[in-house]
Amino acid sequence: MMYQTVLLLAIVSVTVAFSPAGRVSMNRMSMKLDGAATELVGSDIEWPEFDPAGFTKNASPETLGWYRAAELKHGRVAMLAALGQIVQYYVQIGDPVFNKGDKPFQALTQVLSERPLAAAQIILAIFAVEALGQFNQVKEGAAPGDLGFDPLGLKPSDPETWEKVQLRELKNGRLAMFAIAGQLFTEYTTGNGVLEAWKLGQISPF
Repeated sequence: MMYQTVLLLAIVSVTVAFSPAGRVSMNRMSMKLDGAATELVGSDIEWPEFDPAGFTKNASPETLGWYRAAELKHGRVAMLAALGQIVQYYVQIGDPVFNKGDKPFQALTQVLSERPLAAAQIILAIFAVEALGQFNQVKEGAAPGDLGFDPLGLKPSDPETWEKVQLRELKNGRLAMFAIAGQLFTEYTTGNGVLEAWKLGQISPF
């Protein structure tokens, strides 16, 4: 029961991560972006001016910055999570608690129940990364989502190229949020990770 509950919450968190504080009535819902949101990278692609939930309605620049930072953070986490689902299927270690690559979410619950100290280390590491990122984010002049992390010096100096890089990250992050939600839902419905379910013929992308 705990497994199904935690998995369901994980899936729901992806879909409601940006739910606005106030409910928008259907008769006032507008697809149009408002204010400074029209200047955000990624606001004019695929579905230009797509804001059915009214996030940008009367939102201050600070609030819009928080929305963008949150979107980037969820996208980055989702990209790592989606990639991790695939990598752990092929790369495993000999420890019996860490070799459940065909059932990724069950592997997580197994670690929580059988290796609580390892789980605590993971949580502490996440907290440390979150705290460091927030420390860099609140620096004066920092752009939304800019955590000051570029150890390889990949950030281009040309503004036009930099905008394209930002757009690629944003689009891949949005896709990854749908991808990890689908991967988790696949395991919830079939009892197997997405690659194992495909191997067994339980699902098919074709």
